[in-house]
Amino acid sequence: MVSARAARGLLGKVAAEYERIFAALRPVAEGFTRAVTAAATPTTDDLAPLRPIVADLLAEHRGLVAGAGVITAPGLLADAPYWLAWWWTKPSGAPEALRVNLDPSAPDFFDYANADWYRVPERTAARYVAGPYVDYACTTEYATTVAVPVHAGATFLGVAAADVLVSRLEQRVLPALRRLGPATALVNA
Repeated sequence: MVSARAARGLLGKVAAEYERIFAALRPVAEGFTRAVTAAATPTTDDLAPLRPIVADLLAEHRGLVAGAGVITAPGLLADAPYWLAWWWTKPSGAPEALRVNLDPSAPDFFDYANADWYRVPERTAARYVAGPYVDYACTTEYATTVAVPVHAGATFLGVAAADVLVSRLEQRVLPALRRLGPATALVNA
C-alpha cells in the first residue's frame, strides 16, 4: 500500500519540475509582450530578441526541455498570419529554429491554433500542461507542453511554451516512483 505521504512527495517533485519551467517561461512571455507592443505593426523580425532568452531557458533546463518559444495569435504579425518563434535543442546542444509549414492551404499545415496547448490557455487565460503526446513536429518523442497565455492588456498575443520530454522527466521521478511500489503509476487527468 502506497502511503499518502510518499505519494504527495512524488507529486511534489513532479510539480516542482513544472513550476521551474513555468518560472523560466516568464521572461519569454515578457520579452514577447515587449517585442509586440514596441512595434507599431509587429512582424516576425520583431521577435528576434526572443532567441537569446529562449536559448537561456533551453540551457538552464538542458535535457528536460527539448524546445521552447512563442506561438503567435493568428493575424498578430503583419508579415505572417501564423508564426512560431520556436527553437529546439539539437543533439549537439545548439538551439535550432523549428521549421513547420504554416500555410493553411497546405496538406501538412501545422494548425497550432487548434492544439490543446494553445487553445486552453487562450480560452481560460490560465497556464496549462498538455499531453503527454508524441511530438511529431520536433523531437518525435513523448512530450508534454507547458504553456502560458500572453496578453497585452485585453489583447491575446499568443502563448509562451516549452516542450518537456517525458523520458527525461521519468528519469528524474522514477526513483521516487519505484519506492512507492510496483503497482504505482503517475498519470495525468
